[in-house]
Amino acid sequence: MSSPPQPPPSPAPEEPETRTGLQLATPRQAARLLGRALTLRCPNCGGGPVLQHWLRMRVRCGRCGLRLERGEHDYFLGSLLFNFILAGLLFLATLVVILLVTWPDVPWDALEIVLPVLIVVAPVVLFPFSKLVWLAFDLMLRPVTPEELAWHRAADSAWSTERAGPGEPPAARR
Repeated sequence: MSSPPQPPPSPAPEEPETRTGLQLATPRQAARLLGRALTLRCPNCGGGPVLQHWLRMRVRCGRCGLRLERGEHDYFLGSLLFNFILAGLLFLATLVVILLVTWPDVPWDALEIVLPVLIVVAPVVLFPFSKLVWLAFDLMLRPVTPEELAWHRAADSAWSTERAGPGEPPAARR
C-alpha cells in the first residue's frame, strides 16, 4: 500500500535584490556597526543574542531577525579570511613586540613554543568577532532595507536556497 502523494513544499520567499546598491557608510555609522560587532552584538540593531556558544552563531539575531549569514551559503568565506588575517597580524605584532622589548637577548626557545600556540589558538578566540565584524563590513556597504529585513524574518531556513537532501530530486528543494 503506497502513501498518498505529498503536496509540493511551499517555495521559500525569493531572495530580494539589494536595491540600495553599494553605499559607503559614514565614519559614525561605521564606528557604530564595528562597535556593536566587537561587543558581540548584532551589528544591525545592537541587540542579541547572536551566539549559541563561542564557536556557533545563531541563525538570526534574537532582536531584529536578521540572518547572521545574510542568507548566503558561502557568506562564511569572508569571515574566515578575515579571521586568518587577524590571527596572522596578531602573530606578527606579538613577534615584533617581543623582539623590540627583549633585543639583543631574544628568548628564541620560548618563541618557538609561544608563537605556534598563539597561531593555533587565535582563530578560535577571534571566531565570533570575525563573523560579526565581517557582517558589519557587509552592512556598511549593503545596508539592510526594510524589505530585506522582512524577507530575513519570513524565511524558515538559514539560507536563501536549501539544497536537496540525498536521494531527493532537485525539485524537492525547500
